[in-house]
Amino acid sequence: MPQRIEIDGSLGEGGGQILRTSLSLAAIYHKPIRIIKIRAGRKEPGLRPQHLQSVLVASKISGGVVEGASIGSTEIEFTPGSLPSRFADVVDTGTAGSVTLIAQTIIAISMFGRVELDVEIRGGTEVPSSPSIDYLSKLVIPVYHELGAKIDIDLVRRGYYPKGGGKIHLRSAQIRDPHPLDLSAKEEVPVSVLSVCRQLPQHVAIRQAESAKKILELQRRKVQDMELDATGDSLSPGSSVLVYERGLSRFVGGSSLGERGKRAELVGEEAAKNFLEEAKSDAGVDSHLADMLVTLLSCINGKSVFKAPSLTTHFLTNSEIAKKLTDCKIATRRSGDSWLVDIVGSPEKPN
Repeated sequence: MPQRIEIDGSLGEGGGQILRTSLSLAAIYHKPIRIIKIRAGRKEPGLRPQHLQSVLVASKISGGVVEGASIGSTEIEFTPGSLPSRFADVVDTGTAGSVTLIAQTIIAISMFGRVELDVEIRGGTEVPSSPSIDYLSKLVIPVYHELGAKIDIDLVRRGYYPKGGGKIHLRSAQIRDPHPLDLSAKEEVPVSVLSVCRQLPQHVAIRQAESAKKILELQRRKVQDMELDATGDSLSPGSSVLVYERGLSRFVGGSSLGERGKRAELVGEEAAKNFLEEAKSDAGVDSHLADMLVTLLSCINGKSVFKAPSLTTHFLTNSEIAKKLTDCKIATRRSGDSWLVDIVGSPEKPN
């Protein structure tokens, strides 16, 4: 067993992404780790329910041993074991904790650890400061498919704060022919709008969508598709809007969540403005998707290239963790109004 690698959880923004990236890469490359100062930069430091579930399921998949895994813990040790060929389970945050963040942790393990997944994840599907299930389905998973991955996510029930109760069914298989990503080409793509509400009148979804469309058209952005999703089950009322572009080499989105007392028009307006901020350059991915690609591309032998409108602290932190746990090389430079990112994945063969 190689020497245990220590990860500083207060690095950069000091958030939960350090934990998730470390868990995924440790399991894939079979490297024991110690993570200290977990979520030191947050109002409530230490493991919260969704983080705890990420730790436990990563340990369970790998047949590993984890020490210190409890709510509020600021330090854990994770020693991965042997990865199975197949893993099926139910992962329940017991709260409105983000199901998408748990999904991303184990998808990476599935893709590069040669594990077929069949997992139900329960919690929040639209949660502040995390990708919504729609962002994951419409933008993140399609990019993963470009890498050669085979992933299916079925939304069973949406889950909102405070009760959560959302359910997704995740099926993922080993990546068969992993190849580097090249999203450097410029592409013009029409805009799509997805407006969602649950336990609210249908006109909420309509007003959200129309408000987003108005803002977009004022900026001369043509809306190709307006999708309304206002039926279905949930334990708590909630709403959201996703504005996005998806093509062969462009995956850019902006979103907003509804909340009590927040007008539907404001939700749509925020989503459109968030999208326009991300889409103003010729970048192939938005700044949040750029963060998420680091973990995967660090595992693919060869050079991947993409442009992002900005590089967030999450991107910088993920890059440092990836370089520490793999032999990948990451270079960034300004290119017009974007950042050009080169990631040369680790030549070391994943576990």
